[in-house]
Amino acid sequence: MSLDVAQLSPTLFWDVAQESVDWKRHRAWLVQRVLNRGTWNDWLLVSRELSASKLRELEPRLELEPRERNFLRNWITREDAN
Repeated sequence: MSLDVAQLSPTLFWDVAQESVDWKRHRAWLVQRVLNRGTWNDWLLVSRELSASKLRELEPRLELEPRERNFLRNWITREDAN
């Protein structure tokens, strides 16, 4: 399954054309963008596409503020518990 980028908030793409973003190719950038600037709905869309293990794999490469990094780590831990 692949995320339909068109379902995400248009404000996430203030500096790029939304239709030019490819989920598979730009996955780390998009996760980072959603964590830093997205809505709860954006996060739910992204998190449905990525397992806790995939998020854990991406996490070291993401440029996140401490608050967003803690949220991501807590989310991963929660998903591991389920």
